[in-house]
Amino acid sequence: MVGEVIGRAVGNLFLGGPANVSWERALEGLGAEDAMRVPAALPHSAAQIVAHVQFWQAWLLGVIAGNDPAPPEHASGGWPEPGEWEALRATFLRDSAALRERARDEGFVQTLDRQGRPHGVTLSNFAGHSIYHLGQVVSVRRALGLWPPPGGGDTW
Repeated sequence: MVGEVIGRAVGNLFLGGPANVSWERALEGLGAEDAMRVPAALPHSAAQIVAHVQFWQAWLLGVIAGNDPAPPEHASGGWPEPGEWEALRATFLRDSAALRERARDEGFVQTLDRQGRPHGVTLSNFAGHSIYHLGQVVSVRRALGLWPPPGGGDTW
């Protein structure tokens, strides 16, 4: 039961979590041109941030699949060029959903990874990383005057 509750909580974070807007809402109505814009005094565009989180989502899914992908040698290696926005957005949301499902699998989260840690620990670390960057995307949209999205979002 405890594993199920934790799995549901961690799983929800991959989609944005109940305490903030979802990734889907944060990206709603964001066209390619605006997604690529870097606001003054901020280091990244929304698309760059999404590409970064997607890099790590794909990496983690590779680890889970047993492919043992090598991590980048430097932090900059985890910040790929965003490429085509709609494809990136779709892949990002698909992989977020896949990680959510893994986090909700009680048996999987208790299984040990190659370093002897439960997969649930790694999933919760990655979920925290995702939420951190979700806040950045909201800040980028605010700086560009594009918040809230069409469907609404927190404004306080």
